[in-house]
Amino acid sequence: MNFSNFCKTYNKKLLTNPDASKLFDYLCTGETIANLMAFTSVGLPAISGIASYLESIYDNNTTFSMENPHNRQLVGKMVKFILGFFGFEPEVNGLEERAQLRNFSNTHLFKTAAIYHKTNETPQKTLDILVK
Repeated sequence: MNFSNFCKTYNKKLLTNPDASKLFDYLCTGETIANLMAFTSVGLPAISGIASYLESIYDNNTTFSMENPHNRQLVGKMVKFILGFFGFEPEVNGLEERAQLRNFSNTHLFKTAAIYHKTNETPQKTLDILVK
């Protein structure tokens, strides 16, 4: 589960984009993965808790701006790639009403996002969470 493998699967041109690489690394942190899984567990779009942050950090001053709709789609592909290692896959129904990001997400660019569910397959990775 690394940026290079993601790029080989989805977009080889991204390999030289430092901001896309940083974003992927952020998505791969345990805290972010736990956030994605938490929203998934309650039937909401996985990026509900991080979309606003992504919009603020990856603005028009970066090489991977969220203003670009293609880049927002690539974020979705990154999330799909990462959550796949943990045994999740997108719901089949696509972008139905419940896939809309709720007001609490405080986003203005991301409008819809995939909702995931746990598969019956054994995950390739697990996430250990330490609660202090």
